Parts: sequence; C-alpha cells; structure tokens
Amino acid sequence: MSLLLSMVFWILFQKITRDYSYKVMLSEKDFINKFIKPLGKNNKNSFGFNDDVAVVNNYAYSTDTIVEGIHFFKDDNPKFIAKKLIRVNVSDLIAKGVKPEYCLLNFSSGKSINTRWIKDFTNSFGKDLEKYNLSLIGGDTVVTKSKIVLSITIFGKINSKKIKLRSAAKSSDLIYVSGTIGDSAVGLKILNKKIEFDKKSEKILISRFHVPQPEVNLVQLINKKANASTDISDGLINDLNNICEFSKLGAEIEFSLIPKSKEVKKFLKNFKNYEKLILNGGDDYQILFTGPRGLDSHSNVTKIGRMTKNKGIKIIDKNFKNLSKGYNHSIC
Repeated sequence: MSLLLSMVFWILFQKITRDYSYKVMLSEKDFINKFIKPLGKNNKNSFGFNDDVAVVNNYAYSTDTIVEGIHFFKDDNPKFIAKKLIRVNVSDLIAKGVKPEYCLLNFSSGKSINTRWIKDFTNSFGKDLEKYNLSLIGGDTVVTKSKIVLSITIFGKINSKKIKLRSAAKSSDLIYVSGTIGDSAVGLKILNKKIEFDKKSEKILISRFHVPQPEVNLVQLINKKANASTDISDGLINDLNNICEFSKLGAEIEFSLIPKSKEVKKFLKNFKNYEKLILNGGDDYQILFTGPRGLDSHSNVTKIGRMTKNKGIKIIDKNFKNLSKGYNHSIC
C-alpha cells in the first residue's frame, strides 16, 4: 500500500532520473527500502516502513492515495470515488485493530473536474465521514492540470499496548480473511475486458470495485485476538507474502477455502481461466490476519490456511503456473 511519504519522494526521484538519464524499474517495496528507509533509520515509530502504519503518542497513523486511471477512472461517479477514498484508508486502521477518528484530505484536482463534480464528491465524502464517525481536520488542495490524485492521512487512538503488525505472526497461527475475496478484481476485469456476463452479477461485482466495504465490525476481534494483520489491497498472495516475509515464516492455504461471493462463483464457473484473480487481484480491502484456532467462529471470518516454519507460500489444493505475487506498484 502506497505511503504519502513515498509518493512525495517518488516525484523527486522521477525528476532525478529524468535529469540524469538514469532509467530503472523499481517496485514500491524496492523504492522504500532503497530511498525511504535511510531517511527514517533512527525513527522507531515507523516500524522500519515495513507496514501501513506508524505510531506516535499512542495514535496510529496511516495514509493512502488513489489515482485516476489506476484506482478509478475519469468517467466514474465522483460519489463512488469519494467513498473509495475514505474506505481504503479506513481499511488500513481497521486491519490494525484501531478505530479511525480523524483524517486529513489532500485533493489534487485534474483537468476533468468541474464544480458539479466537486459538489457530488464532497457531498458523498461528508456522508462517509458520518458513516465512519470520522472528523476531517485539515488537508491541502492543488491543481494538477492532468489526472486526479487523492489521498487521506487517517489516525486513531490505540486502545491496547501493541499494534497489529505484519511482522507478528507465529508459526502456530492459523490464517483468516474477512468477507469474500476477488469481487473487486473480477468487477474490474469485467469493466476492462467488457466481458459479457449475468447482468445482475456484473452490477454487483463492479460496485465492489467502485465502493469497498471495510469490515469495521471486526476492529475489536483484531485488537484482542489477532497476532499479525493487514488489509488486502494488492492481492491475497502479495499481502500474505508480506506477513510471511516480515514474520520470517511461510504459509499453506487452500484455494477451495477462500470465501467467494455467489457472483464470483458464478463468474468462475463460466470463466475458469480467471481463477488466479482470486489470489492476485487487488482492491478487496478485506482483512487478512493470523491468530489462534477458533477465530472463524466470528461472523464474516473464514479460515483459509496456516502459517508454517517453511518459507514460501504453498497452495495445497491447486497447481497454478506462473502465479505472481499480486499487483506491483512500479515507481519508475
């Protein structure tokens, strides 16, 4: 998940590479490791920039950015864009067992924006502030004369001594997810590929891409019972790999156990070649977490596997070829 800080230095780095004709492809993770970590090497509040959260004075802070052409499209309803912006940020803190309280909005308007667009966006934004009991306390606005770039910095008070990091999984942990997985990725695929499918199911799946549904009801479960936790933004495999890497463990999961909506099941029955989307597709904004046995007794929580001492991720009931680790944020 992109950090606002990394976005600032991304712009700086792009200028440097243009000036010196230094061409290179860097993933978001490589960029943070190479250029951002050295800047915060003495800062213990950021957990080595290995997570989507920092903690200062008992408050957890997170930030996320959505960009026209990647997370939404210029013809999308601004009401949906506003909801997505808030909810992808709410998702970050929920996954850490923290209830969001305050936010800052950074609004970089693009050339396609007009007064009507702004009115629809802000009205919808305000409704979601109320829905999640968030207080907007400031931010910034600029004009890009190109694409729309929107970001929120969100924070809330920590009610326990420990934040739920990616690095805290135990080898004895089971692996859980909330909600259903793959809805958003399939919805986006239907949009991009213009796949003909059941119209009612199409509408539902596309709406999951436009408007995420973060599981706010699971904040207390994550806070009290989870060991490691993250939200699923860059794909189930990619985000599970982050937990494995930072916890220095491996994982075994079963594809058949991954919860899928009836619409996704119907889609995969007709388009079996898209099964890997369930593992690689992003923008679910559900919670992926590890913890002791029995947490799937809670509503909307499903056990999909277990952590192991052996490194790597194994899918024990499927043999996917060329399975990537999910969406890769290339910086340059």
